[in-house]
Amino acid sequence: MNRTVKRLTSIAGLACAGALSMTSLVQAQQVYPTVDAKLKPTADAFYTSPTSAELAAQAPGNVLRYRALPAASLGTSLKEGWQLMYRSTNTKDQPVAMVTTILIPKAAPATGRKLLSYQSFYDSLTLDCSPSGQATSNTLLEKTFFQSALNKGYVVTMADYEGLESQWIVAKNSGQGVLDGIRATLKFPKSGLNASTPVGMLGYSGGGFATAWAAELANGYAPDLKIIGAAQGGLPVNPINVAKKVDGTFWAGAYLGAVVGLSRGYPEIKVEDYATPVGIEAIKDIGTRCLTGSPNLLTAYAYKKGSDLLKDPNFLNLPLMQAINRENTMGQYAPKIPLHIFESVGDQLMPIADVDNLVAYYCANGAKVQYKPVSGTDHVLGALGLSGGLNYLLDRFDGKVAPNNCK
Repeated sequence: MNRTVKRLTSIAGLACAGALSMTSLVQAQQVYPTVDAKLKPTADAFYTSPTSAELAAQAPGNVLRYRALPAASLGTSLKEGWQLMYRSTNTKDQPVAMVTTILIPKAAPATGRKLLSYQSFYDSLTLDCSPSGQATSNTLLEKTFFQSALNKGYVVTMADYEGLESQWIVAKNSGQGVLDGIRATLKFPKSGLNASTPVGMLGYSGGGFATAWAAELANGYAPDLKIIGAAQGGLPVNPINVAKKVDGTFWAGAYLGAVVGLSRGYPEIKVEDYATPVGIEAIKDIGTRCLTGSPNLLTAYAYKKGSDLLKDPNFLNLPLMQAINRENTMGQYAPKIPLHIFESVGDQLMPIADVDNLVAYYCANGAKVQYKPVSGTDHVLGALGLSGGLNYLLDRFDGKVAPNNCK
């Protein structure tokens, strides 16, 4: 009799524990109404972060909330779309919230689905230019670069990898944001994916930066993911070298925007302390702009020089800036996954020597790399290399041997 009572008590306890666990799961994955396409992300409550304590209670990649994309934003090839807020980790190893957008095509199979993680080159200092915002307002022009994957039935996830604070060009924040966006997508039941799903990563320019850092960090930060390869191009390997190259040119906004973006990831950079009076007002303005959207950063600050806005002409050589730059320069770890790297020799922003040196480091440390320097193109036309990058990933998904031209 006593044994029976104990057994029933144990069963009841397990049931209660299970119920509490399910309650926690439901609470962790709050359902929000379908996206209101008229709302910009900065005015949308969905983007409001949970508290630090709430985030700390979650594991990286856990889904915090989700909502459906409106039918009008799906187009003809998509069956459904979702946005997830998930828990990630920033460059200071603090828990943060990020958002990713999942696109599920009509051609997706019922089982055995595959996932493409596409990193947008949104290069933004405001959430209003984020991939999630563009996906709901039908301004996501980059969809053309992965449409063929959707047509083949691949699920696509696109993280707002800069985070809710738009920390542009901050390495760990971006790379870990990508990896946790993948984790969240795999965990989301409506994606039709699971922990065994193969994943490929693709990105160019700012998206190449996030992809490259995700590839470098994956083995240590997210060894649970089944990443079959990464394709990345237009790489800002060394942010300060990029800033020095574009200073005073049409692309000068990339220098000034990167300084503001880095200061958000590294509060110890008190940019206002280094700025002229004109520079202080410019920093406020720059913080509302993005490189590829509106209000546009490039056109507003074309041909500006850092010395026009910063009191110290050697700002980029200050010990603090050099130390932070070292943390955000690629080549910290050699990726364990196959890589396809493409780079325009005539890129107006990214020094080709930096990419050459990065590939040499990867090759010397055992990485398998297909490197394609491309002559006769610039940074804009270099984005066309995404097509070759996607084909490279499709071959990896198909189990073909990865090419390697390391010397």
